[in-house]
Amino acid sequence: MISNDLCAVILAGGRSRRMGVNKALLKVGGQPLIQKLIDRVLPLTPRILISSNDAASYRFLKLPVVPDCFMDRGPLAGIHAVMKQNACSLYIVLACDLPNLRDQILPRFLEIAEGFDAVIPRTRDGVAHPLCAIYRRSCLPVIEHALKRGDSKVIEAFLNPSLSIRWVDPDEGLFLDSDLANINTPEDLHRLNGSSSEPMR
Repeated sequence: MISNDLCAVILAGGRSRRMGVNKALLKVGGQPLIQKLIDRVLPLTPRILISSNDAASYRFLKLPVVPDCFMDRGPLAGIHAVMKQNACSLYIVLACDLPNLRDQILPRFLEIAEGFDAVIPRTRDGVAHPLCAIYRRSCLPVIEHALKRGDSKVIEAFLNPSLSIRWVDPDEGLFLDSDLANINTPEDLHRLNGSSSEPMR
């Protein structure tokens, strides 16, 4: 069911140093990665925002682009800016380079969000994935405090004891580790899509 009190945020402000080009615009199966993620969240909410300081690159999407308030502070600043400027009860937060995320994953995370400030999955290696997660607006003061004191690491901000986190592990059957795999290098892209992949022009 589509909710107007749910906001989806695609984090597209990274510098993609290892890839060498903007990862959000890489084509997978003939479609930009960022469009694939938009298609994942459209059945859940009409409120879709792009977190980036480069609005021109995403004009073709015809979606609002939200710049950071805290510059050069990474994805935590992107989450902060969106929450600061767009009031919703819940936010789906996604990195722009999650090509394997299946349709059913986000609805499952939303179903278990009641009573928690955040729903964050962890893969079998114990690594948390805060950029494929659900957050409540109640996280905003903690995020802002972290940024003001100079912290930029996303997962460390959400380890604040004042927040109630619903950690999701693979053994629960809600997702596979492969759902959370991202693309960081040209080799990653080649393995996913073959040598025909190219940046969007």
